[in-house]
Order: sequence, then C-alpha cells, then structure tokens
Amino acid sequence: MIIQSLGVTSCLGGPERQCGYAAEMLRSEFARSRKGGFELQWHMLHPDNKGCKEQQLIRLNTVISQYSAQCLKQNRPFLIVGGDHSCALGTWGGILNTLDNPKKLGLIWLDAHLDAHTFSTSPSGNIHGMPVAALLGFADKKLARFYPSNQAIEAENIKMIGIRSYEDKEYQLLKQLEVDITFADQIRDLPQLLSSAVNQLSQRCEFIGISIDLDVIDPKDAPGVETPVDDGITAEALIKSISVIRNQRQICAIEISEFNPENDVNNKTLQLIKALVDAFYQH
Repeated sequence: MIIQSLGVTSCLGGPERQCGYAAEMLRSEFARSRKGGFELQWHMLHPDNKGCKEQQLIRLNTVISQYSAQCLKQNRPFLIVGGDHSCALGTWGGILNTLDNPKKLGLIWLDAHLDAHTFSTSPSGNIHGMPVAALLGFADKKLARFYPSNQAIEAENIKMIGIRSYEDKEYQLLKQLEVDITFADQIRDLPQLLSSAVNQLSQRCEFIGISIDLDVIDPKDAPGVETPVDDGITAEALIKSISVIRNQRQICAIEISEFNPENDVNNKTLQLIKALVDAFYQH
C-alpha cells in the first residue's frame, strides 16, 4: 500500500524555526527500515521565501489545501507531517473545498491547546494557535486571509481531546458553539475514548480526519515539541488508540505537527512519530 505523504517543512505559523525538519527526518527514518506492508510516497513542500512571512504562509496553505483536495478526489489515504499546526488550515480547508456539503467532514483534534484564537484574541499572534477558529468559520478578517477555504466544519463534527492549556476567550468561543472537549484530566481510557469519537462521527460524517499536535503527549514521552505542557497522555496510550481505529474506513487522513528536534532527547519523539504512523498504516 502506498500512502501519499506531504512534508510541510515550515515553521511560519509558530515562534520557533526548527519544527520544519520533522518530515525530512521521518522520511530518513522510514528509509532505514522498509517494512510494515506500506510505503510512504513523500512530497516535500518548502516555503517559497518570496515576500513577507505572512504572504509565504498564505501561499503555503493554499498549496497544502490543493494537495489534500487532490488526494480526497482520488480516494487516496494520505498523511500530512508539519511543521507547526497552522498547516491544519490547508489540510482540512482543502478537504472542505472538495465536499459538496461541509457536514460530511468530521475532525478529531488531539492537542494540549484549543488553538481557537483569532488575531483579536491571541496573546502571541502566532497562527498555530488559531486554526480551529478558522475551521469553525470564526476567523477574523486577518486570519481569514490565511485560510484557503470559505467552508467551515460543523461544531458538532469536531471533537477535541487532551486539552490542558488555553485562554478564556478561545474557550468561551468553543463553549458557546458546544464543541465537544475532553480535557486531559478527564481521560480514563484513551483507546475507548478515541474509538467512541470515531464511531460517533461515522454516524453522520462521510470522512473523518485525525489531527495530532504532538504536545498532546506528556513531555516525559515526547520532549521534542514546540510548546510542551505537563500532565499529558502517554505515548503508549496514543499509539494503542491509533492502532484501534486504523480499520475505520471513513478516516481519510492523519496530520502530525509541532515536532521540534532541538528539544528532543535521543530521538525519542522522532521514534514516537514513526510508531504512530506504523500503528495506523501497518497491517
């Protein structure tokens, strides 16, 4: 089985400069161990370095959206490896552009953060903390320029898991929309929780996406992330959970973001990314 894989070698949406190396490092890691019944067919996407950072990111997300749209049209399962989590604007925006009805897409968002700021609420102004607001149709005028779609996910079709760091304004937005949020300290059985989330979405959605910010995992297991937050889920639990849902036919794509090799310890987080990909695609 060949898995189309897009490596987004960019940190334009976050504060750091190292997170763009994830895909190239993962490609090398898989090249060293060719086994598992699947092959990743890599396409590397680099910022074009023309104009200001904002213009580069706008163009980057447009290309990501075109890639994910094409994969969906061709009914190919695909993998996106960021970069910072602003790549989600392109990944899921592209899928929404392809669907005749945005209600057909469900999204499971595994993250320590809510990522539901806009430029008017964000303390940092970093776009990797804003994709959920845009995907739900609540981008402010400036943020809308970075989102390559005019479609939005239905609030009932997004499930957020592992949250433990957020600001009040973004939480109030999601609370008002009645988005399903499971905080990290509420999780008792992650495989059961994730399986249940997929099953619930599959009742009303034709396609389901999985977006993983690696900081959803506790820093003890995943030190190599952009913005670590204590008291996360364990790597073992997430790998097992991904394995449990891998046969769900509605899952069209997995997105993994926010790896920072500068913070990693003995390639621990890099090996974790590889284990997550193996857990989902290996048969």
